[in-house]
Amino acid sequence: MQSPLFEPTNLPQIESAGPLSRAMFEDPILAVIGLGLLGILLMLALRTRGQHKQGLIVFGLALVVAASMWITSTIVTTDRERISNHATQLVHAVANGDESAMRSLLGESVRVQTRFAAAQGVDKVASLAASRVPRLVDEYTITEIRADLPGSQIGRTMVKLRVQGNSVPGGSSWWMIHWQRPNTDSESWNAFYIEPLWIQGINNPGG
Repeated sequence: MQSPLFEPTNLPQIESAGPLSRAMFEDPILAVIGLGLLGILLMLALRTRGQHKQGLIVFGLALVVAASMWITSTIVTTDRERISNHATQLVHAVANGDESAMRSLLGESVRVQTRFAAAQGVDKVASLAASRVPRLVDEYTITEIRADLPGSQIGRTMVKLRVQGNSVPGGSSWWMIHWQRPNTDSESWNAFYIEPLWIQGINNPGG
């Protein structure tokens, strides 16, 4: 049996974006650095052969491609990035008891299920979170977010938190937030189910 004190090894698997998609749209820094280094190496190699002009052209092309990737990633926001950003905003809203911000991110029929409390409907969930969490949590840190898109209108985020409070023991936890949007053209995602996957020191946190 998995100990509640240590992070479980059987957490749900979140499918990450492909390396090309990630490099092009989400995290291009390694690809940009790699292209820059490749351009320098090719330029030096061509110079040793006396092809100075060709070396400069190759280096220039590498810089153009690297710059294009960086600009593309800045302009384009993927759906994975959107739900990751929404998850961050929702954690901040809950921790600060900001009902207005919570309502903008929760679906009308959102459901929360934990062993301590359960609620369904945006009014009940927002009210429950605003009345309980700020009193219990003094400090919190989002240490990791994972996201994937099981369907064209369905998304999932796994959020790892570390909290500290006078009324609760400090520790880490993993939460799963399920998202949906009305159609594939919409950029508006709303949470429809929230559950704890693991809370340090607590058995069966989902109830």
